[in-house]
Amino acid sequence: MADSAPARQGDVPGGARLTTAEEFAELRSLLVGPEQRHLRNLQARLDDKGAQTRDVSRVLPQAILLRKDDPQMTRALAPTVEEALTASVRRDPRPLADALFPIFGPAIRRAIAASLSTMLESMNRTLEHSLSWRAVQWRIKALRTGKSFAEIVLLDTLVYRVEQVFLIERESGLLLQHLSAPGVGTQDADMVSGMLTAIRDFARDSFKVADGETLDRLQIGELSVWIEQGPHAIIAAVIRGNAPPELRVTMQEALEHVHARFGETLVGFKGDTSPFDAARPALDTCLQSRYRGRERKISPALLVVAAVAVLALAVWAVFALNTRSRWNSYIASLRTEPGVVVVSERRRWSGFEVTGLRDPLAADPTVLLSRAGIAPSDVTQRWQMYQALEPALIVQRARQLLRAPGSVTLQYSGGVLTAGGSAAPEWILESQRIAALVPGVDRYDQAPLVDAEIRSRIQELEAAPLLFVRGSTIFEAGSDAVLEAHLERARALDTLAPASGKRYMLAITGHADSDGPPTINDVLSTRRAEHVRAAFAALGLRQIELSATGVGSSQPLHSNPSTEAERRDNRRVSLRLAPLGTPRGS
Repeated sequence: MADSAPARQGDVPGGARLTTAEEFAELRSLLVGPEQRHLRNLQARLDDKGAQTRDVSRVLPQAILLRKDDPQMTRALAPTVEEALTASVRRDPRPLADALFPIFGPAIRRAIAASLSTMLESMNRTLEHSLSWRAVQWRIKALRTGKSFAEIVLLDTLVYRVEQVFLIERESGLLLQHLSAPGVGTQDADMVSGMLTAIRDFARDSFKVADGETLDRLQIGELSVWIEQGPHAIIAAVIRGNAPPELRVTMQEALEHVHARFGETLVGFKGDTSPFDAARPALDTCLQSRYRGRERKISPALLVVAAVAVLALAVWAVFALNTRSRWNSYIASLRTEPGVVVVSERRRWSGFEVTGLRDPLAADPTVLLSRAGIAPSDVTQRWQMYQALEPALIVQRARQLLRAPGSVTLQYSGGVLTAGGSAAPEWILESQRIAALVPGVDRYDQAPLVDAEIRSRIQELEAAPLLFVRGSTIFEAGSDAVLEAHLERARALDTLAPASGKRYMLAITGHADSDGPPTINDVLSTRRAEHVRAAFAALGLRQIELSATGVGSSQPLHSNPSTEAERRDNRRVSLRLAPLGTPRGS
C-alpha cells in the first residue's frame, strides 16, 4: 500500500467506519498484544523488590549447595558468616556455647586428663625416694598391673563412696533422675534437688560471680557434694570420704552423654521426667566406691631377714655382673688375638670354660686372663695346637726358622715373604733355601736385601783408592789394609751375584803423578794396575771379571797439585764395578 493512497474507511459494528490508523492499531494488538502484556508483567515483577527476594530465597540454598566446593563462594560468604557469628556472640554467647558443648566437653576433659597425668608424674618422681615397706609393695603392684607408681599410691590411699547422684533440670531446678547406693538412707529427692538449686542460685546472686562461673562443690562434715553443670542439666554427686579427680571426669562424661542423647528433650522440657529413665545407666557410672584393704603387720625380724637377703642378693648381683663383664672382655680380647680361635665358651657354677685352637706363637691365654683380672684357677682351658696363617705370625715363624739377624726386616703380603735390611752373604743364600719351608709362604723375595748389600759393597769398593809410593808399585802405608778389605768385598760380591741374577766387571785403573816423563808414567801406572789385578785374580772369582789399565797422569785426581798430599792422591789405583749379564751357572 502506497503512502499516497487515500485513507480507507472500514465497516465497524454499529455502522461506524474505522480509519486506517485505527485498523493498524487493531492489527498490532492482535499480533504483538500478548507479548506486550508479558513484558509489562515482567517489568512489574522486576520493579517489585519483595518478589525478587522471594525468588532468590527459593533458589539460594540449591545454588549454594551446587557451588559449595567453589573457592570463590567460600571467600564471598566468609566475611558475612564471620560478622554474623561475632555479632551473635557479643549479643548472647550462651546459644553458641550450648550448641558446642558436646564438642568442647570431651576436649576440655582430655586437657584436664593431661594436666592430671602431669601431676601424677611429678608425684611419682617425688615418691620414688621413699624406702618404706609400703612403697616396696606399691612398686611391686605397679609392675604387676602395668600402672604407674603414683596411680597405685592414689588407689591404695584414697577411700570414698558416692552415695547419691541427682540429675536436675538447670532452669527450673526440677529433679529428672535420682540414684542411690545400696543401703544408703535417702531423704526426699525432690526436696534435695530443690535445696541444691536454691543454694546454687543463692551463691550466684549473693556473691555477684561472673558470667560462666558456677558452684561446683559443697562440703558438709564428712559429706561433700560435687556439681557438674551443662547447658540444660546438672549432675550432683553426694560423696563420703575423699574422691579422686577421676570421678570428676566420670561425671563430665555422664553429663555429656545426657546432653548428647536428650538434648532436644531438655530444650523442650515441660515437666515430664519419664523420658529420662533411659539416662539411669549413664548416671549409674557415677555410683563408685573404693575401700582400703586391711593391712597386715609384718614382723620386724622378718623385715630384717628380708633386708639382709636383699642386700646379699644385691652384693652377689654386683659381683656376678662384674665377673661377667671381665669374662666378656677376656673373650673379646681372645677373639681379636692373632693365632687364637675361640670355639666355645660358657659359664659354669665352678667357674668358666673355654675351648679353641691356638698357634704356638700366639699370646698365652693365661697372660690375657691375668690382664682381665680373672684368676687362672677359675677357668678351664682346652686348646688344640694349629698353625695360623695371620701375616704377623707368618713373619714371626719365618724369623725363627731363618734365624734372621736383627739387621734384617721381613714383611709378608699375599703369600710373598720379602726380606730387606742388611745381612751376611752366607745368610742370604741360606735363607733362600729355607724360606720355602715356612708355612704360608708361596714365594721368597730377597731382591731388596741383595740389591742393598751389593750397592753397599760397590760404594765401599769404589770410594777407597789404593795409594802407591812415588815412582814404584809399593803401597803407601795403610793401603795394604784397604786392599784386604777390598778383597773381602769382592768375595761377598762374587757370592751375592747369583742371587742378584747378574755378573760384574771390575775395572782396575792405574794412575801416576805428573812428575817425570809421560812414557815412564804410563808404564808405571800399568804396572800398578796389574799388581792390584793379580791380588783379585788370586781369589778365584767366578762371577766377577777383571780388567787392568794404566792411564799415566792423564786422569789426575788433582789437576794442579800444589802439595805432596795432592801428588800422593794422584799416585793411585781406582776400582769401578759394573754389571755385565747373567751369572755363570744360572
